[in-house]
Amino acid sequence: MKLSLLTLATAATVVNAAYPGDIVYYWVDQSATFVNGSIIGGLQSPPSGWYQAVVQAAIYQAAVKSRHESLEFQQLAVSHAAHNSILWVFHGSRLYNAVDAALRAVIPVIGLDPNSNKGKEAAKTGQIAAAKVTQARSDDKITNFVDFAYGPEEPGVYQQSPGSNPFPDTPQARFINPFAGIGDISRFRAPPPPKTNSKEFEAQTLYVKEQGALNSTARTSYDTDTAYFWRESSITVWNRLAGAVIGDKLATKVTDSAKFYAQLNYALANAGIAAWDSKFAYQLWRPITAIHHPKPWTASGRSLFDASWTPLLRPTPSHPDYVSTHSTFGGAAAAVLTTAWNGGADQIPAVVLSSNVTLDGRGVITRTFTSLREAREENSRSRAFGGFHYTFAGVEGIALGERVALETLRKFDAHWDRF
Repeated sequence: MKLSLLTLATAATVVNAAYPGDIVYYWVDQSATFVNGSIIGGLQSPPSGWYQAVVQAAIYQAAVKSRHESLEFQQLAVSHAAHNSILWVFHGSRLYNAVDAALRAVIPVIGLDPNSNKGKEAAKTGQIAAAKVTQARSDDKITNFVDFAYGPEEPGVYQQSPGSNPFPDTPQARFINPFAGIGDISRFRAPPPPKTNSKEFEAQTLYVKEQGALNSTARTSYDTDTAYFWRESSITVWNRLAGAVIGDKLATKVTDSAKFYAQLNYALANAGIAAWDSKFAYQLWRPITAIHHPKPWTASGRSLFDASWTPLLRPTPSHPDYVSTHSTFGGAAAAVLTTAWNGGADQIPAVVLSSNVTLDGRGVITRTFTSLREAREENSRSRAFGGFHYTFAGVEGIALGERVALETLRKFDAHWDRF
């Protein structure tokens, strides 16, 4: 059950019982709203994954500490944990009022008097949980400055893309301490990409040139919608897909819900860090750079040069091509949902997701998924249709995300509190 703040405020006048939906997912959804709202303007990857992992770690810590208390107590405790950890991430921003409003709206619906002894104890439990997590993550290297120098303007070497930032986004993110104690992230590194002067690389560049162009005549209308649909933040859309799959099945099992969403977001955060490790290890040029390169560089000697070529999705993100982080997130999320929730099965009851695309005035696009593999593969293909990535960057991204997610799940029970 997904309730808006207006619905919650109305319900508060007639309900004096526990929150009727999944309180953990309520905060998953609110967290996405905050990070993607106009006040903040979104977070780059991998910090978008890191942020949700921090919040879900605090929620799970509060859930574990309050697991023997009433449902109302647990809900209030995790709500305070979410509130404080969100504001720790965005400390000093204009987001305070929005986060306060989200907590203020849900408190009366939960029904535990916040001024009672139990209410105060629940709040304190959540606040302590958030403090423990945020203190542990305060020196995790996400704020460290890491400079970057572009390599020579030679075939295959990453360069600034037209319209993108002068320097790559968050180069320090490959050094962030991973969650759940999975160790040195570089051990998951993707294999080297194809050689730039290989036939495979030439074929894949030609494919993106044809399929990913702004005015492509080769791309189908469905594939155009695919590119637009998956343009949204992967962290947001995969959490929303998980929420659609699980629904309110864990609404009265706060600890179980908190554990699942912590597993999911730990895996997503770790996948983002691993993707950045591969990106900066190989520093592979983007398709737009390859197509704009004036000198022939292909295996056949054929020129693919087109200075006017523009991708459908724009601007091209400000970081190297290989691997596709979008695909890595999808591989990780699908692996967690399959393994931790779906008993190892790929098939899921049909879930309907919508994405409101503002780019090019496309509007709302709706997709129905009955397979986790189908969702992750479509997510990956979308980046070639959008002109962002080579197909092999998506294939290896999925594989990387799955490896990282499975290791995160394997270590989770023993090391979940290694925030």
